[in-house]
Amino acid sequence: MTQDDDKLNYSWKDRWNNHCKANAHRWFYKYSVDVSSGWLYYTTTYGLQELLAQTDHDTVYETRKIGMLVHAAVMRPIGWLRNKIAEKMHVTKESPLVDKMKVNALAIVPIQAFVYAGMLMGGMYRTGNWEWKSTATAWTIGMLTAVPHSLFYGPIQDRYRRFFGIAPAIKKTENPSLETYVQNP
Repeated sequence: MTQDDDKLNYSWKDRWNNHCKANAHRWFYKYSVDVSSGWLYYTTTYGLQELLAQTDHDTVYETRKIGMLVHAAVMRPIGWLRNKIAEKMHVTKESPLVDKMKVNALAIVPIQAFVYAGMLMGGMYRTGNWEWKSTATAWTIGMLTAVPHSLFYGPIQDRYRRFFGIAPAIKKTENPSLETYVQNP
């Protein structure tokens, strides 16, 4: 921080860090971070999957619009669920990859199966294009890739959260002090 003509000047990094610290405890801030991470990841990846399943462009557009609304409803609960499952299973950054995969899959996949089916149906309804074959193909691809998506999305959400100053679901273990070793040999 420098002072120039009685005016405080902060670097962009300092301003960002101060903004994150001031807001990280607020519920709406956590909500908006989790929702926007879902928008960035799932809107892109599932839109591409739907195009690969030869879904018409209007239906993909409508499905993604519905997805933005659905993510606004479910991404914070998914983020909260990831936190709780990681805490309950004692999964940390140092845990085996399989344990981290379980946390992400358990928090995301069950919700995603129902939500994605509803989004696809809504997209067909909004466009009037009742393409059952491409919709079934898109849903099948979505469910077959749900676990891999959850494996990618979990770490992406954690990095995104850290960028915005919010604790990730899968955290690093704190370094134990020397007293811990003395008390628990």
